[in-house]
Amino acid sequence: MTMTKNYAKNKDAEMTKWGALTSQLSTNSYVDIGAPDILDVSLFRTKAIRFTATTNNLLVNVLGSLDGGVTFDQTVEADISVTTAAVVAKTYTAPYTHLKVQVKAASGGSQGTLATKYFCSWL
Repeated sequence: MTMTKNYAKNKDAEMTKWGALTSQLSTNSYVDIGAPDILDVSLFRTKAIRFTATTNNLLVNVLGSLDGGVTFDQTVEADISVTTAAVVAKTYTAPYTHLKVQVKAASGGSQGTLATKYFCSWL
């Protein structure tokens, strides 16, 4: 009984905050946000991700894994346009085990930095 109570308590705490991924400088072709920042979403039904661009406009890909993060062969969403200082929010409910974010400059040579926040819920 205590284990279940602690599990529920920890899950509630997880639901009340946004996490942040490492900010990533774009290149002229898609580059992954660092490997430590692959999102393990296997326990969650709803995944919300917010993107913000600094300096220049960016394009973002979200890739999904169905095999525990071994391969990311599922395109969750491609070429999301993120304009400077605007917040773009996306929500996903498909049963991916892991999500990975990629970024590139919207215009070649016009690099910018992508900031990413995420929120996961089992509801």
